[in-house]
Amino acid sequence: MNIVVANSVGVDAQGYHIVHVPSRWSLGVKNFTNCAYYPWQLAYTSSLLKRETPHHVKFLDGILNAWNGDDYFEKIAEEKPDWLVMESSSRTIAEDLRLARRVKEEFGTRLIFAGQHPMAQPEEVLQTADHVGVGEYEFAVLALIRGDDPKIIPGVFPNPRGELLDVDALPFPEDEDVRRVDYHEPNCRYRQVQMYASRGCPRRCNVCAAATLYYDELNWRPRKVESVVEEIRTLKEKYPEMEGVFFDEEAHNIKKSFNIQLARAIREAGLDGLKYEAMSEYASFDEEAVEEMRRAGYYKMRVGVETASDKVARLMTLGKKHDLKKLRRMLEFGKTVGMTHYATFSMGGLGSDRDEDQKTVDLIYELSSRGLLDEIQVSVNTPQPGTDFYKSALEQNLIRTRGDWSAFDGAGHVVVDYPHYPAEQIREMFQKALSAFDNGKGAAASAPFMQTAGTSMEQIPKGSRVLVLRNARLWLVFLIAEALKNFRDIRPDLLGQNAVADAAHSNPFVEQFYSYGDGFFSARCLTGNLLEELKANRYDTILVPLANNHLEGYRNVLEAVRLLHPAPLVGVYPDGSLVRLDPTG
Repeated sequence: MNIVVANSVGVDAQGYHIVHVPSRWSLGVKNFTNCAYYPWQLAYTSSLLKRETPHHVKFLDGILNAWNGDDYFEKIAEEKPDWLVMESSSRTIAEDLRLARRVKEEFGTRLIFAGQHPMAQPEEVLQTADHVGVGEYEFAVLALIRGDDPKIIPGVFPNPRGELLDVDALPFPEDEDVRRVDYHEPNCRYRQVQMYASRGCPRRCNVCAAATLYYDELNWRPRKVESVVEEIRTLKEKYPEMEGVFFDEEAHNIKKSFNIQLARAIREAGLDGLKYEAMSEYASFDEEAVEEMRRAGYYKMRVGVETASDKVARLMTLGKKHDLKKLRRMLEFGKTVGMTHYATFSMGGLGSDRDEDQKTVDLIYELSSRGLLDEIQVSVNTPQPGTDFYKSALEQNLIRTRGDWSAFDGAGHVVVDYPHYPAEQIREMFQKALSAFDNGKGAAASAPFMQTAGTSMEQIPKGSRVLVLRNARLWLVFLIAEALKNFRDIRPDLLGQNAVADAAHSNPFVEQFYSYGDGFFSARCLTGNLLEELKANRYDTILVPLANNHLEGYRNVLEAVRLLHPAPLVGVYPDGSLVRLDPTG
């Protein structure tokens, strides 16, 4: 038999590029994005089927390749699949079902759906699919492919989910039909492969789809340390260009002894020259473990803070993971050993209002202005179907967008509307939180940035015409503009999005602001009169703010730049250092 294991469609019918984060939430963005998260549970399913069956198994990823429905169908059609296994979110379900119906009609393919939305809305999905896998679905899919009776397979709806699986019973995830090093998370400074050293979480936050749909019981299961190290070694041997690992599980650091053991094993294996970062829980951090991890090459820890409000934290059921005194203490300690920190926050959770969310805004400014917070993610607290938040929002009639699953993206839309806190105010506070980070981070980073930029910017001749691209947070963009004025007597032009127009126009270091509209940079943004005006300016230098050292995620920026009059292209790092770039990529 021919089996296709397929991630979601990459570009929807409206032209939005999908960023699909398995077991969490997905969103759509205008224009091309290089952000691609490795679909870990689907990838484990693919490698398991390859190991345990004699069938031809092909793994395809529409997200990674930015395939729309038509492109994706052509790729799947080459396989003439007997089975199609897909994992979907609420944001992607309409496109994924449309594609699957087309495949089924053409080849008589049997369809297995899994993931957040199919688990939450199985009856809806079964109008198209033949089966829906629930919970940890890898072995349920294997049983279906083997021909077992679906009526008695645990984890096949409507049967109860199976027992939590032994994570060491799985092979390494899919790395034959895709290159794992090609999956890129834009906040990874280095070329890092996404990996999973544990599975599960001992918390049940009300916004978490993993807690309710994938597990539905408190758990945390680390892999054997020797297996994790062997996977790192195998990947590094296969991909010499690999610079590190991003442990993107629910919580990498629940057990101190595991983190210490893994860190020491990494060093003993000679793999401490790589760079590591991990999704973590700050409440579980321990100073000894952090020190060991830093010595092993960990350079960044990502933590979920979510809110500074005790009231919102209680209604979000954050439990022990909400401890702001511990947060401050661990961030302060992390800085003493050279760790950088990334934190996630959300606005508009249960119990929130302008005053409660203002506490989060104030916390963001405090942490960033003190130099404790290096990077940030702010999301709109979105009740994904299947979560406890979704159930509460339904009961309280808070969801204003029903049936339009594309709005459940956690970023561009607000789907909850409280009587005392309407969606428009939640969106306003969302933007306010981002601005608080920019203001705080800019204040904290200014002195070290200027110290480095004072020397590095000598390569830009005084009096040059300079264009700065707004493809990074505003704190970095405005520090670049300020440094140009201070050290080279240049007020640069700025090219960016409508969303930053007011801030750009009011900045004293920016000469002229040009807006290309909305969304990420792409060649399609620069057209007509805007392109001609920029070309006529004949810039001597174009400056590109950089978040990483390998240009992953900048393909769209380089494509746009190539449309302009040829000029030296220079990247600017957050520390103020400059690097010459090749506009051809």
